[in-house]
Amino acid sequence: MALAKIRYAMLIVLSMLALSSCKKFLDKQPDDMLTIDEVFKSRTQTQAYLSSVYSFIPDILSMQNNYNTLGITDEGDFIWAASWAGQMNNGNWNPSSGYYDKWGDFYKGIRSASIFINRVDKCDDPTLSLEMRKSWKQEARALRAIYYFFLVRQYGPVVMLPLETTDVNASNEELQMPRKPFDECMNFIISEFDAVLNSPDLPERFVSANDKGRIDKLTIMGFKSRALLLSASPLFNGNPDYAGFKNLDGTALMNSTYDASKWQKAADAAKALIDKMPAGLYKKIPDGQSVFDPFVSYRDLFLDRWNNEVIYARPQMASSGADVGWERHCAPRFVNGWNGVGISQQMIDAYFMVNGKKINEEGSQYSEVGFSAVAGKYTKTSTFNMYVNREPRFYVSIMYNGADWIYKQDGKPAQTVELFFTGNSGKQGSHDHSATGYLTSKNISPNSNLVEWTGALRSLVLIRLGEIYLNYAEALNEISDNQASREQAAVYIDKIRERAGIPALTADKKASQNAFREAVRDERRVELAFEGFRAWDTRRWKIAEQTDGAPLMGMNVDGGKSLTDLEFYKRTVIEKRVFLKSYYLWPIPQFDIVRNKKCVQNPGW
Repeated sequence: MALAKIRYAMLIVLSMLALSSCKKFLDKQPDDMLTIDEVFKSRTQTQAYLSSVYSFIPDILSMQNNYNTLGITDEGDFIWAASWAGQMNNGNWNPSSGYYDKWGDFYKGIRSASIFINRVDKCDDPTLSLEMRKSWKQEARALRAIYYFFLVRQYGPVVMLPLETTDVNASNEELQMPRKPFDECMNFIISEFDAVLNSPDLPERFVSANDKGRIDKLTIMGFKSRALLLSASPLFNGNPDYAGFKNLDGTALMNSTYDASKWQKAADAAKALIDKMPAGLYKKIPDGQSVFDPFVSYRDLFLDRWNNEVIYARPQMASSGADVGWERHCAPRFVNGWNGVGISQQMIDAYFMVNGKKINEEGSQYSEVGFSAVAGKYTKTSTFNMYVNREPRFYVSIMYNGADWIYKQDGKPAQTVELFFTGNSGKQGSHDHSATGYLTSKNISPNSNLVEWTGALRSLVLIRLGEIYLNYAEALNEISDNQASREQAAVYIDKIRERAGIPALTADKKASQNAFREAVRDERRVELAFEGFRAWDTRRWKIAEQTDGAPLMGMNVDGGKSLTDLEFYKRTVIEKRVFLKSYYLWPIPQFDIVRNKKCVQNPGW
């Protein structure tokens, strides 16, 4: 019984987060220690326990070795020597490293959700209505499935726990559990999502400000779209590399037979959610204007809380904190930032020109020679021509050498970012510098102030309609090589491009399945840049050996004494990287492999 009390106490430590305040929905700390029975006698404590179940949703932007994966992709680099990303990019990691390891955390979330589901009906507090109790139970059930999705996305086939919590006095033999085949895991996840979607006990949309951040049916539809897209993708759909991946008893953990119907399911799931959101993408019309502004619309869809494009968000951007904050790590030194999230040359090259063409396409008008003689809509004179006439999303997202930092300076001129060697944010000034010669300003508020550390209050967008449009277009194209399907899918790519301020796809981009696949991937890379998608996309597409294993490129940060010094503007290898075939799936922590003898390790580890 002593062991049981200890385990209960550990669970209670996680449970004292309050749901009642939107601002602090995921962020309160425990204020007392209660037994599990005492927790489920009180509505307040029961609600707090549900909040603790939510707390395992990872913050995708949180820095300092949390869950921000930008630095392990071709999106960019983290300059800090202690970063896990540097070790992984060099191939210096193993099952005991613990890099981005969420195996234990997600299982804690699953177990906490199961305890809640099993216990909530025992709460006889008269202030807890039957309707609220039923709604909370559906939220916990959805969260349980969401954590399984996070697990299979990162680790592949996983151990599926029973809904009934395991007896703490169970023998070691009873605790030995093999992994379930990937398709069985995914079928369970989808069946749980569908069960909650079919339940009358959860609203389609929470509308009250105090309920923002809670799981509703549109949120579940968003996660269902992600899960089915993952299941249909090359990594998990007929991948011959995993033909020998089996449990100790010989059970195959991956289906090596391709199934095109998985793409149809993914398309159907995305379209069902699209149909629930007829208002479409967020388009913002600035004061005094009559039409939407592409730059402002793309910038502010992350800043304007609960706008019509948001499907699910944290009520408060936890990663805005000083220690792990996205803004602090990205911002240049002259505004008290840490200046070290370097965006790659690969990403600079990925953004389109203002005419909608890629930089290497005929007629793009792209140039890497000289400096601009006149100012443009978003650029000043004497801007290196590589950065001139790019699409609005580029200027929302990228801080290049000579760009103005975005923070509002009342009565003061804008401050120019100097990333050349001797510049105000260059390598010579500090170990905190961009290794690539670029920074990012996406998902950073112009109203923040890092000098006084007053970050602007806003939510952290985790699922939005633009992603679902891209999911739908990708799935439609992969169902079959069909021109009509491509035309239908292109409607949604063109909606994204219209909001971005660039022309629709040209006919050649829709002429074949391969051409349209490339167009969708190009659009996804730009539209969802730095939002935590790239690491998972390159893996599920099975292209990470080419993208994330290639040398990371940037400008020559060891050169330059002025904004027009050509010594800086040279394509330079920043980091030689390694991506082995085994890296497509994270290793299961060695500790868990040792204690669960029936759990086999992922291939190559």
